[in-house]
Amino acid sequence: MSCAHAVLVVNPNTVIEASQMYKIVRQYFNDHTRSRTIETGLTLEQARAHCSNPETSSRTCTKSGPKRITKRNGPWFDSYTECTR
Repeated sequence: MSCAHAVLVVNPNTVIEASQMYKIVRQYFNDHTRSRTIETGLTLEQARAHCSNPETSSRTCTKSGPKRITKRNGPWFDSYTECTR
């Protein structure tokens, strides 16, 4: 789902417009590695839950996948930002 024109229907009485949706951006401390969007179309609660997971930062991750990212690209962390139109 793209942030540009996203509309999330939670239930018939709750519709969340793109301006209320968030994306996850993986950011690197090294200048040679560009930040990239890894997930879009999230509610604020979903974005916060993702970023509070210890596996979403090179400093706190313990699993092999995130450790490989650190070895390949250097220190990193996931952050969230509001989607813009």
